[in-house]
Amino acid sequence: MIVILTGSTSGIGWETLKGLYPQADQFILPVRNIAKANSLFLQLPDTKKIHLFEMDLEDLASIQKASDKIKIAFTKIDLMINNAGGMFPTGKKTKDGLDQTFQVNHLGHVLLIKNLLQNLIEANGKIIQVSSMAHHIGSFNLKDLGLEKVKNAWLAYGSAKLYNILTSNYLDNEFKEKGLSAYSLHPGAVKTNFGSTSGAFDKVMIEVSKLFFISPKAGAQTTLFLSLTPKEQLIYGGYYDKKKPKSKSKNASNKAYATKLWEYSLELLEQMGY
Repeated sequence: MIVILTGSTSGIGWETLKGLYPQADQFILPVRNIAKANSLFLQLPDTKKIHLFEMDLEDLASIQKASDKIKIAFTKIDLMINNAGGMFPTGKKTKDGLDQTFQVNHLGHVLLIKNLLQNLIEANGKIIQVSSMAHHIGSFNLKDLGLEKVKNAWLAYGSAKLYNILTSNYLDNEFKEKGLSAYSLHPGAVKTNFGSTSGAFDKVMIEVSKLFFISPKAGAQTTLFLSLTPKEQLIYGGYYDKKKPKSKSKNASNKAYATKLWEYSLELLEQMGY
C-alpha cells in the first residue's frame, strides 16, 4: 500500500503515520520543513518507507511542484489522507493572497487531489478527508466561497470543514465508477497544537476546552479504521465518527453545493495558473 499523508509531523498526522507504518509499503509525505521531518522520523523503526517532498499548503506553487514530482515517482497511489489543517485569525492571507483558513484546509488539498487524481484512480484508491463536527456551524455562502468576508474564526473553520465533506462527497459521486472511493471523518476533540495561531480569545477558549480533549493517538483511530477497512465494509462517501457512520449537516449532504464548490475551486486554481 502506497500512502500520501499531509500533516504527518505532529498531532493526529504523526499518530496516523505510526499506526499505518506496519501495513504500508511506502509513504509519500509532503512537509514544510524537510530537516525537521527527517529528525522526527528517526523515531520510526526505519526510514526506508519514507519519501519526503517539500510542500506548504499556504503556497500553491510548492503544491504544484511537489505533486508534479510525486505524479512521476508514484504512478499508483492507494491512499490519500488529507489531514493537515487548522484554525487561523480571520483576514490573514497566504502567499497567494487567499484566506488562510480557506487555502490551508481546502484549496491546497484540492490542488493536490486534482494533480494526483489519476494516480489514485489507477490504484482504485481511497481519499480520506479529516473534517470535524465543527462543519455543523459552517455555512455555504455562494457570494463568499473563499471565506474572505467571514469575521469569526470558528465560523470560517466550520465552513472549511464543511468544504472537506463536500469535496469528499463530490469525489465519491463522480469517480466511484472508476474505482475511487472517498470518505470524511470527525477525529474527536483532540489535544494538539490546534489553534496555536488563533486570536487571543480563541486561544483561551481552546486551552480551557483541552481539559476535556482526547489524545492524538485516540484521535487518529477513525482515520486508521477508514484506511485499513476494505471498501466493501464501508459506506461510500460516508462521514465517520468513532469508527461509525455519523449523520452530517444538511449543507454537507447537498449535492449541488458539492458540485458548485468543486467547480469554483478548479476555476479559482485555473485563474491562478494551476
